[in-house]
Amino acid sequence: MSHLLRRYQIVVLCVLLAACGTQLLAQTGGVVKVIKIDSKDVGPASSAGVLANQTLYVAGQDGRNADGSLPKDFQQEVGQSLRNVQGVLRAAGMDFGYAVWINIYVTRAQDLAAMNDVYWQSIGDHPPARTVLVVGALPHGENIEINCIAVSSAARRQVIHPPGWPQGGYIDPPGIRADDVLYMSAQGGADPLTGKVAADFAGEVKQALDNVATIAKTVNMSMANVIWVNPYLSSTDAPEDVMNKIYATHFEFGNTPGRGTIQVVDLPNKKHIVFSCIAGADLAKRKSIRPKNEKPSRTASPGILYGDTLYLSAKDAYVPGLGLFTTDLDVQTRLSMRNLLDGLEEADMDFSDVVSSTVYMREMKDADQVHGLYGTFFKDPFPARTTLQQNFDIKAEDVEQISFIAVRQAKH
Repeated sequence: MSHLLRRYQIVVLCVLLAACGTQLLAQTGGVVKVIKIDSKDVGPASSAGVLANQTLYVAGQDGRNADGSLPKDFQQEVGQSLRNVQGVLRAAGMDFGYAVWINIYVTRAQDLAAMNDVYWQSIGDHPPARTVLVVGALPHGENIEINCIAVSSAARRQVIHPPGWPQGGYIDPPGIRADDVLYMSAQGGADPLTGKVAADFAGEVKQALDNVATIAKTVNMSMANVIWVNPYLSSTDAPEDVMNKIYATHFEFGNTPGRGTIQVVDLPNKKHIVFSCIAGADLAKRKSIRPKNEKPSRTASPGILYGDTLYLSAKDAYVPGLGLFTTDLDVQTRLSMRNLLDGLEEADMDFSDVVSSTVYMREMKDADQVHGLYGTFFKDPFPARTTLQQNFDIKAEDVEQISFIAVRQAKH
């Protein structure tokens, strides 16, 4: 590393420290209800759940028992993880029937069948929209982690099934609508009407996006209503540039949804890509958020504000105009948070408005260091946080990515 580059990094770090320190002092807090579970350690810099308006954001729940021990049997670990999720829901006056969107992360593809057996025995008669991913690692050696979004009984909940799509037991609902927000199960490259999988990756991408459009159309929405997308690609035979080229044709330039593109180890049924989406029915409530230092993109907006809820795209340490110029873990984490703060401020928010976060690690061994620094950007209460290692590409330049959901709160 050159002397000049190192000096530049130090200057950038000092500026970030000053800017973020000011932001911390400026936080005033808001009207949210933090859900605490006294019998369960939720890990550093995280709340078990955050209830904002009628929506509950549940942090990633591992399968450890209340005493911190990890069950030796995987199915017991799955069951405990679900009970831990249920504990947060119940502490908020809810249960599984209130869940609208659930994400399940496992570390071994061979465990998917066992996970599904326990899931369907536990989830009840009103399952949420669901995404299942095989990832590289989870904190402290766990084999499963589950997070979710749930809505209170005051919201109108509707199961969405496009005509002709398969229904019945052990089948995830394509979508759950809660008032004017639509949560979709992960959509892959198979035609739901025939079960036929597209012949190549480009075909899978197109079919998956067509599936998303069909779910939206069922409730009189279109792709213009989509506010948040996670494209999850398997680590093999899934070129992101091919996906982006097709993806860009489905959205308006500069007004694309917020997005976190994540390459995972594997997907159920050997899929190469799935799209996990959230959409909002009222286009008058949808606003693209773009800080002035970011150019319009054909593939992702920095964030989408829907009413009072901001969905911020996953950010790493990439600096507009400079690129990803440092491998230093602390500097990268600060730059990621600075980039996220740009989006928050553009929506007239700050870190105190963040209710949910997902931290994607290059290597899980660095998680404690990242969590320690990440936590300094917030005043308690912390957002509901989920952390995972997405794959095994330890040569990637960026050591982490972070995405946020924030809800504008009344400031004191």
